[in-house]
Amino acid sequence: MLEDVPPLPLIGSIQNSIGMGFMGNQASFAIVNALGGRLVHAPSQFANAHPGVAGRTTTTADPAQFRRDVNFLIAQQPGILQIGYLPKPAHVDVVASALADYKGVVLLDPVIGDAQKGLYVSEETARSIRDWLIPHAQIVTPNRFEADVLLGIGDRELSEYAYLNGLFDLGPQAVIVTSFTRSVEKQRSTLLFTNGYYYYRINAPYFPRFAAHGAGDVFAAAVTAFAGLGGSPLAAALLATALTARAVANTTAYGGETVDPVGALAKWQPLGNHVEDERAMRFCERSNVDAEVIKPSSEDGPRLKFAPPKNKIIYG
Repeated sequence: MLEDVPPLPLIGSIQNSIGMGFMGNQASFAIVNALGGRLVHAPSQFANAHPGVAGRTTTTADPAQFRRDVNFLIAQQPGILQIGYLPKPAHVDVVASALADYKGVVLLDPVIGDAQKGLYVSEETARSIRDWLIPHAQIVTPNRFEADVLLGIGDRELSEYAYLNGLFDLGPQAVIVTSFTRSVEKQRSTLLFTNGYYYYRINAPYFPRFAAHGAGDVFAAAVTAFAGLGGSPLAAALLATALTARAVANTTAYGGETVDPVGALAKWQPLGNHVEDERAMRFCERSNVDAEVIKPSSEDGPRLKFAPPKNKIIYG
């Protein structure tokens, strides 16, 4: 009987899809289902493989069909919704319009570029994401290049606090800046986290010998999944960092050497450690992931005077 089947967390994903490998919606599908949730998704673009794979083809979603797919997804009312790659302003507009009817939590992964390749999308698309979607998001997960673009800082250097506060001031309740620093010599990478009160530097293994195709998608999908299962944004960020590092280390030839979260989760069981921040920290230390408090500078301090409640999916 259907009545005897326990309900599972429903998680939404609006981003690109891929025929082979773990990127976009396929990364979300693999992680969400492995962790006990269920996914409903809408593709903004389809590619049979990631760029660089011979024979790659892409098809961008027709905006009218995309609107129908997104509206269907929103009508299912998932508890948390991940928004990833959107190729054109028309697709951004579709999502922004649909969010007016959405009552859950929005995680925005603004996939607009990286330091090696520059912008993946037009400047108009990047502006549309900043102006139309960030105001709807409770969690944002840009990489450092994307944070630079969203903040419009150009070549200016900002402190870690200033980076986080600049994005926090755009409206989200939790900010995670990935790939903030990488050290080939130390084989360590660093990301930054804040909920407006706590400010952390999260350090993780860095494996430069792997191309890490899909690492950003796996990270955003994992944050979404752990938050959707009841973890705080900090616990979700810690566990997603560990899972992403493990997924990179499990890279195979499949999908043109995309990272492999399925292989990682077959050897690593994080469930139960996402429910409390301190427990998540201790658990992730076993994966060589650690968190250290970022001390405020004389110019910049926390945005919140009191710690947000810990019994909610989102701090703030």
